[in-house]
This record gives sequence, C-alpha cells and structure tokens, in this order.
Amino acid sequence: MSAATLLTIIVAFIVLLIAIIHFYDRYLVKEIDLYEKRLVKKGIFKRHFIENKENKK
Repeated sequence: MSAATLLTIIVAFIVLLIAIIHFYDRYLVKEIDLYEKRLVKKGIFKRHFIENKENKK
C-alpha cells in the first residue's frame, strides 16, 4: 500500500466520521427540542433565565 493510498483512505474516513457526527447531532437536537416541548405541554419544564425559542422564530 503506497503512502498516497493510505492518506486517501485516512482522509475519506475522517470525512465520513464528520458527516456521521453532523447528522447524529442534528437528530439529537431535534429530539431534545421535541422533549422540551412535551415537558412544556405537561407544565413541568419552564425557562426562567432563557428567552423563549418560539418567539425568536
């Protein structure tokens, strides 16, 4: 295996990891937002020192 091939494989692996992490992070943020909305609907979760996200949109 030449150095160029090994470097290409390593770069491709790093790009793949970054893509996987990016999409998983988007999924987690979406799930956290849904969870917070459920808690607010139940009356359990209240934001005291953080502005309401709904007003910003």
